[in-house]
Amino acid sequence: MKLLKNPFSIRKRQSPADQTIYPLARPYSASLTGRRKRIPSNPIQRYFVPLTLMEATDKIFRKFTSRNAEGYAWWTGYLNSEIEAQVCSVLYPEAKTHYGRVYLDRGMMSAMHRKLIELDQILLAELHTHPPGAGGQNEVDADNAAIFYPGFITIVVPNFAKPRFYDLRNSFIYEYEHSGSWRKLEKSEILKRFIIEESLVEVKAQ
Repeated sequence: MKLLKNPFSIRKRQSPADQTIYPLARPYSASLTGRRKRIPSNPIQRYFVPLTLMEATDKIFRKFTSRNAEGYAWWTGYLNSEIEAQVCSVLYPEAKTHYGRVYLDRGMMSAMHRKLIELDQILLAELHTHPPGAGGQNEVDADNAAIFYPGFITIVVPNFAKPRFYDLRNSFIYEYEHSGSWRKLEKSEILKRFIIEESLVEVKAQ
């Protein structure tokens, strides 16, 4: 007697649509809302960061790490209030970086700022990775930030973001004060000021 296979054990064949990669670009561009006009007048006290954006940043750093080079990115978004900001995009340059140095010429920096205007967002934080053993911010980093205003955040991710960029408490985070001086945030302060929010949540019945 020939036994029939359990139909539920047969893996469903994927359709071509199932095998496509989800688009990286937005489906359409809405009209500008004027959010960018709201420049911080006081240091931002809380940043809301989607977990999917953390994952996207990690993937960006992997691209640079595969070339054994430092990674560089901006976190951009808009203000929720005078002291709160929503991070919603990651911008990174299509540029060649090096093992211990990131250099973006004036043309690339201008392109980054133009994209910022196009997205109708403001620059909230600058991020870059360091090679193993390089530690946190150095003098070159401190003198060459993307922008300087009281409260601006720069994040230095050690060890080329290995094993992954996930917990901000494992990075070096600095806040710009004035006259070229930066203040390093303690882990307890990072915990309070950077709110990581899960982006995909499955809810089960009790």
